[in-house]
Amino acid sequence: MRAIAWVLIIVSLVFAIVSAVTAYTPSTALPDERLRRSDGAPLTLGAPAGKRTVEGKVEPIGKPDDPLTPELLAELRATEQRRVRVKEFSFARWSEWWIFALGCAGMLGGAMLIRRENARLVVVGAEGQNAPGQSAESALRSLHDAVSDLRRELSGTTSPDARLQLVVDRAERMTSEHVPPFLAARPALVGRLGLAGYAQLMDRFAAAERQLNRAWSAAADGYEEEAVECLENASVLLEEAEQRMR
Repeated sequence: MRAIAWVLIIVSLVFAIVSAVTAYTPSTALPDERLRRSDGAPLTLGAPAGKRTVEGKVEPIGKPDDPLTPELLAELRATEQRRVRVKEFSFARWSEWWIFALGCAGMLGGAMLIRRENARLVVVGAEGQNAPGQSAESALRSLHDAVSDLRRELSGTTSPDARLQLVVDRAERMTSEHVPPFLAARPALVGRLGLAGYAQLMDRFAAAERQLNRAWSAAADGYEEEAVECLENASVLLEEAEQRMR
C-alpha cells in the first residue's frame, strides 16, 4: 500500500508541475477579449513568441514586454503559434487548471494513504509487542543494560584470560538475545518514527551492533584493549539510539 501511495504522489506531482507550467501560457485560440487584462488592456508577453524571417534572419514576431494586441495575435495565429507566455495570470485563461487540481488531489490522497498505513503499522506493532520483553524499547534497553553490566564485570575481573573469555561469551549472547526482538519491531518503529526517523535510529543501532561484533572478534583474537574500546563505543551508540527513539 505504501508503494502504491508513493507512486500516486509522484505521478500526481508530475501532472501538477506540467499543468502549472501552462498557467502563464494561454492558447492563442482563445477569443481576443479573453486575452486581455481585467482592465481591458492587452496582455504583456513574458517571452519571445512566434518566428519570422527578415532579410534571411529568423527573429521573433513578438518580443518580451510587447503588448499582445489583436494585430500581433493575428500574426501569431497565421504562423500557427499555439501558445504564448504572458506576465499576467488568470483562471479564465488557464485551460489546464483541472489537471493541476487532479494532481493536488492525487498528492493529498497519497499522503492520506501513507498516514493510514503508518497508523496501521503502529497498531500492528503494538499488538505484536504485548508479550513481555518483545517491545523495541525493552529490547534496546536490555541490550544497553547488558553492555553496561559487562563493562562493570570487566572492571572487577583481574585475570586477562578471564576478561577475554567474558567478552567472548557475553557479546555473542547479547547479539543473539536482544538484536532479533528489536529488528522484529520494525513495522511499529516505522509507523511511529517515519522512514527518516527509523533510518536515523537504525544508523545508531547498526553501528552499536558492529561494535559488539568487533568486541567479540578482538576478544577471541586476544586483543583486550580493542575489545574494551569497542564495548565503550557500543554503549555510547546505544544511548544515542535510545535518545532517537524517544
